[in-house]
Amino acid sequence: MTLPTAPTLPNPIDLWQSTLQWQPDTATQSQFQQLYEVILAGNQRMNLTRITEPLDFWEKHLWDSLRGLFSPILQPVLAQRASQTITVADLGTGGGFPGLPGAIAFPEWQWLLMDSTRKKIQFVAEAVTELGLGNVQTACDRAEQFVRRPGPKPNFHLVTLRAVGAADLCASYALPMLAPRGVAVLYRGHWSAEEEASLQDPLNHWGAKILGIDAFKTPITEGDRHCIYLQKID
Repeated sequence: MTLPTAPTLPNPIDLWQSTLQWQPDTATQSQFQQLYEVILAGNQRMNLTRITEPLDFWEKHLWDSLRGLFSPILQPVLAQRASQTITVADLGTGGGFPGLPGAIAFPEWQWLLMDSTRKKIQFVAEAVTELGLGNVQTACDRAEQFVRRPGPKPNFHLVTLRAVGAADLCASYALPMLAPRGVAVLYRGHWSAEEEASLQDPLNHWGAKILGIDAFKTPITEGDRHCIYLQKID
């Protein structure tokens, strides 16, 4: 599934440290490289991403995926759960972002990567096997249907959504999946007061609040990014 002559991903330690106060160890960087090769190979079979150049991939897929998880807004919440195994659902994962980079960087967390497109989730499942990620499960499903299925209700500590629709729709998908005090992370580009106002209905309906809005720029091309953190109230 990997390409025999894939380019080598950069590993800009200074940028990792200055932006996330973290850097991958040798094993993690090796898995990032393997993920890159798996994505390039999968891209030959289906449209996973147009971002394939090594530096672009590092910035817009790896760094962007992890920036939302290393946010100073989220860190205090994670610290309160330091004794627990963090559970994460990545909704609309597509080609596996932010879920696959997250699962590599946080191997102690348990991840569910979900997408309603069967071909894409089959690819993600193959990638999980190839990468040896024992902390990841996959599901071909829609969040709004998943929460209605018989059995125990979803109770995730974190839910991530990256580029899957309007902000209020993302909130309505994510909030029912959360445990009390759980946090949904909405990955956005630009952000507006109108989008923030649109969150009020789903927040009120599901008993949640805006924990914080993290505005930042990508470290190389300086693209605008926002991560919106929504916390379910006890």
